[in-house]
Amino acid sequence: MRGAIRRVADATGLDQATVRRAVETAGLDPKTVSFEEGLKLARSIADPARVIGHTTNGRGERAHSAVIDTLAEAKAHAERLRARKIELLNAKLEGSLIPREAVTATGARILSEARTALLSLGHRLAAKVAGKTDTREIARIVENEVRDVLGALASDDRFFAELEAEALS
Repeated sequence: MRGAIRRVADATGLDQATVRRAVETAGLDPKTVSFEEGLKLARSIADPARVIGHTTNGRGERAHSAVIDTLAEAKAHAERLRARKIELLNAKLEGSLIPREAVTATGARILSEARTALLSLGHRLAAKVAGKTDTREIARIVENEVRDVLGALASDDRFFAELEAEALS
């Protein structure tokens, strides 16, 4: 029957040459083999990996199956991840992406400096307020010292300068 090899190949998801070889290996003539015989032979020798490969290329009875959808989704996801990786690498090379470790280390160091500066206020203020009796004047001296400490720690320029120095070291 003419076209049986093509119909078997379409039905099984195999290449026509693969179906033809299976028929010839069985000792039959590919030109006279029936569809049913060819189908039976092709399914007996079908390699599942090959069938999936043909399916992903749009051939065979399962050409529009969940296998193709799942594979296409996985490929698209992999491409999105590769694109994101390239974006991050470019951002890092441009200097617009700072490593988390550098930010964390700089932040921890600044917090440590803030703690030390605030704890040392007592010693620095003691001499300035010794002998003072006016509570408003004492409060003003304390507030000024606290503002100085917090002002130095709140400087964006200082933070980013230290962060850049940390990242470059």
